[in-house]
Amino acid sequence: MENNPLIGPFFYLNRKLIFNAVPLSEGREQADKLDNSYGHDRLWDENHLPGDYIYSPRGRVIWDRTNSRAIIYIDRCINRPNVIKKIADTFRLTDYEVRHDDHYRCRKCTGDIFDD
Repeated sequence: MENNPLIGPFFYLNRKLIFNAVPLSEGREQADKLDNSYGHDRLWDENHLPGDYIYSPRGRVIWDRTNSRAIIYIDRCINRPNVIKKIADTFRLTDYEVRHDDHYRCRKCTGDIFDD
Protein backbone atom coordinates (compact mmCIF):
# COMPACT_ATOMS: atom_id res chain seq x y z
CA MET A 1 0.00 0.00 0.00
CA GLU A 2 2.80 2.38 -0.85
CA ASN A 3 1.93 6.01 -1.58
CA ASN A 4 -1.43 5.52 0.15
CA PRO A 5 -3.47 4.71 -2.95
CA LEU A 6 -7.03 5.97 -3.22
CA ILE A 7 -10.15 4.27 -4.56
CA GLY A 8 -13.40 5.54 -6.01
CA PRO A 9 -15.56 6.42 -8.99
CA PHE A 10 -14.69 8.89 -11.72
CA PHE A 11 -15.95 10.54 -14.88
CA TYR A 12 -13.76 11.94 -17.64
CA LEU A 13 -15.58 14.82 -19.31
CA ASN A 14 -14.18 17.61 -21.47
CA ARG A 15 -10.61 16.62 -20.59
CA LYS A 16 -11.39 16.88 -16.89
CA LEU A 17 -11.36 14.13 -14.29
CA ILE A 18 -14.30 14.37 -11.88
CA PHE A 19 -13.88 11.93 -9.01
CA ASN A 20 -14.44 10.92 -5.41
CA ALA A 21 -11.41 9.28 -3.85
CA VAL A 22 -10.95 7.82 -0.39
CA PRO A 23 -8.04 5.98 1.24
CA LEU A 24 -8.10 2.20 1.40
CA SER A 25 -8.83 2.39 5.13
CA GLU A 26 -12.26 3.85 4.25
CA GLY A 27 -13.05 1.26 1.60
CA ARG A 28 -15.77 -1.34 1.91
CA GLU A 29 -14.85 -4.97 1.53
CA GLN A 30 -16.31 -6.98 -1.33
CA ALA A 31 -14.81 -10.45 -1.64
CA ASP A 32 -11.07 -9.83 -1.94
CA LYS A 33 -11.47 -6.21 -3.11
CA LEU A 34 -11.84 -2.81 -1.47
CA ASP A 35 -14.22 -0.34 -3.07
CA ASN A 36 -15.49 3.15 -2.33
CA SER A 37 -19.23 3.07 -1.62
CA TYR A 38 -19.69 6.47 -3.29
CA GLY A 39 -21.78 5.98 -6.44
CA HIS A 40 -21.56 7.53 -9.88
CA ASP A 41 -25.10 8.88 -9.51
CA ARG A 42 -24.16 10.81 -6.37
CA LEU A 43 -20.93 12.08 -7.93
CA TRP A 44 -22.90 13.27 -10.95
CA ASP A 45 -25.58 15.01 -8.88
CA GLU A 46 -23.17 16.65 -6.44
CA ASN A 47 -21.21 18.16 -9.33
CA HIS A 48 -24.45 19.50 -10.88
CA LEU A 49 -23.81 17.81 -14.20
CA PRO A 50 -26.64 17.89 -16.77
CA GLY A 51 -28.41 14.84 -18.16
CA ASP A 52 -28.05 11.25 -17.07
CA TYR A 53 -24.69 9.96 -15.89
CA ILE A 54 -25.23 6.57 -17.54
CA TYR A 55 -24.45 8.12 -20.94
CA SER A 56 -21.06 9.53 -19.92
CA PRO A 57 -17.54 8.03 -19.96
CA ARG A 58 -16.70 6.76 -16.50
CA GLY A 59 -14.87 4.22 -14.43
CA ARG A 60 -13.84 3.20 -10.95
CA VAL A 61 -10.61 2.45 -9.11
CA ILE A 62 -10.77 -0.48 -6.69
CA TRP A 63 -8.08 -2.27 -4.69
CA ASP A 64 -7.32 -5.96 -5.20
CA ARG A 65 -6.21 -7.12 -1.76
CA THR A 66 -5.04 -10.52 -3.01
CA ASN A 67 -2.55 -9.00 -5.46
CA SER A 68 -1.92 -5.72 -3.56
CA ARG A 69 -2.61 -3.56 -6.57
CA ALA A 70 -5.24 -1.27 -7.98
CA ILE A 71 -7.64 -2.10 -10.76
CA ILE A 72 -8.83 0.74 -12.97
CA TYR A 73 -12.15 -0.15 -14.56
CA ILE A 74 -12.63 2.26 -17.43
CA ASP A 75 -14.88 2.94 -20.39
CA ARG A 76 -13.07 1.91 -23.58
CA CYS A 77 -13.53 5.30 -25.24
CA ILE A 78 -11.45 7.06 -22.57
CA ASN A 79 -8.84 4.33 -22.18
CA ARG A 80 -5.97 6.42 -23.47
CA PRO A 81 -2.47 6.84 -22.02
CA ASN A 82 -3.01 10.49 -21.01
CA VAL A 83 -6.28 9.66 -19.21
CA ILE A 84 -4.81 6.61 -17.47
CA LYS A 85 -1.86 8.73 -16.31
CA LYS A 86 -4.21 11.37 -14.93
CA ILE A 87 -6.19 8.70 -13.06
CA ALA A 88 -3.04 7.01 -11.73
CA ASP A 89 -1.63 10.35 -10.54
CA THR A 90 -4.91 11.49 -8.96
CA PHE A 91 -5.52 8.18 -7.19
CA ARG A 92 -1.80 7.86 -6.25
CA LEU A 93 -1.37 4.53 -8.03
CA THR A 94 2.03 2.98 -8.67
CA ASP A 95 0.94 -0.60 -9.40
CA TYR A 96 -2.29 -1.13 -11.30
CA GLU A 97 -3.98 -2.90 -14.15
CA VAL A 98 -6.62 -1.56 -16.52
CA ARG A 99 -9.78 -3.54 -17.15
CA HIS A 100 -13.00 -3.13 -19.07
CA ASP A 101 -16.40 -4.07 -17.75
CA ASP A 102 -19.86 -3.83 -19.31
CA HIS A 103 -20.92 -1.66 -16.38
CA TYR A 104 -18.54 1.14 -17.40
CA ARG A 105 -19.73 1.89 -20.92
CA CYS A 106 -21.07 5.21 -22.13
CA ARG A 107 -23.76 5.61 -24.76
CA LYS A 108 -21.17 5.97 -27.51
CA CYS A 109 -19.67 2.61 -26.55
CA THR A 110 -22.97 0.78 -26.16
CA GLY A 111 -24.63 2.04 -29.32
CA ASP A 112 -28.38 2.24 -29.19
CA ILE A 113 -29.08 -0.25 -26.39
CA PHE A 114 -30.50 2.61 -24.30
CA ASP A 115 -33.04 3.59 -26.94
CA ASP A 116 -36.61 2.37 -26.53
